Amino acid sequence: MQIWRWNGANDSYTTLLPVNDVDLLSGVFAADGTPKTWASRPQVKPALETNPSKQLPLGDLGFIMGASVVLNDKAHAALGDLLRPFGEFLALELVDATGLAGGPQTLHFYNVTRLIPCIDVTQSGMEGKKVIKPVFLPDAVPEEAAIFKDPLRKKVDIYLNAAAHDELLRRMTEANLSGSTLRQIA
Repeated sequence: MQIWRWNGANDSYTTLLPVNDVDLLSGVFAADGTPKTWASRPQVKPALETNPSKQLPLGDLGFIMGASVVLNDKAHAALGDLLRPFGEFLALELVDATGLAGGPQTLHFYNVTRLIPCIDVTQSGMEGKKVIKPVFLPDAVPEEAAIFKDPLRKKVDIYLNAAAHDELLRRMTEANLSGSTLRQIA
């Protein structure tokens, strides 16, 4: 069994920030495996460096917080049908006052809603009741493509099995997508 952690963040690309701090504080961007609805489309902006020479570009895939991935239209077109069975897309409004992202646009917040209890707490590295270094139950993850969260780390990690990883990587490569990180953890 092989499992990858998918992180919307990447050290070579800037992250996204909420335009309104109240959205962050009220949990608008919390991605805990439950379906979400937004009364109005939240606004986000690229994080800007104080030193312009250190400014990182915005990738096609990005991060706002927790276990979420944000896709631009190019990434959504390439990956949407693969990701949709395992979660939902919610629209975000990108406010781009500096032009870093090529102007204002609609982004797609991907919220994984497929939960698979697959972490073996008897073998995992723990800190109190918190799983720090997960070890996975050998037969808990299906062989067919699966993008999922474990209930014990649903606010922190998005996981992919081998079939989902291979297809996601193939599509990301074909579409020349940038901005996220896949790391094998099991």
